[in-house]
Amino acid sequence: MTHPAAEQFPAIRTWIQKQAAEQSLEGIRDYVASQYERLLEAIATVSESTLANPLAEGEWSAIEAFKHVVEWNWQVGEDVLHACLMGERPGNPRPSFPAERDALTSRLRESLDSVWAHVSAADPAAFLDVTWEHPFFGQLNWREWFWFLGVHAMDHTNQVKAAGGGDD
Repeated sequence: MTHPAAEQFPAIRTWIQKQAAEQSLEGIRDYVASQYERLLEAIATVSESTLANPLAEGEWSAIEAFKHVVEWNWQVGEDVLHACLMGERPGNPRPSFPAERDALTSRLRESLDSVWAHVSAADPAAFLDVTWEHPFFGQLNWREWFWFLGVHAMDHTNQVKAAGGGDD
């Protein structure tokens, strides 16, 4: 699993907050979509024979990393769409999807489509006082979490590439 170094957390948090505040909702969506596409391109290039093989002992395989992103982004996306429209986070548990590439690909696309359908109807400045904890970056509001969906996909894209034998 990849994680930034602890000393990088403040700079990354500042960048996330700045991008989420400065970008239009369409700009955030475009960023997230571009990172999802990079992830989908990466997982598509992993051969079926290496899809479930971890890069090293204790590391995730390409399909495990992809499954993690899809499930985690699904849950966060649900939180984002509720927070942006109703000012509250449901905090539902992360779903568990089968570790099957085509089904996960569909779920990832479905998640982004659903989040965008709701976020596009939101007031971009509404409910920004509603925050919830990120394990590395502290309290983030829905716009910041929306931006983070792309950051999360970007981070794990490199992991999928490495586990699948591709280059960064």
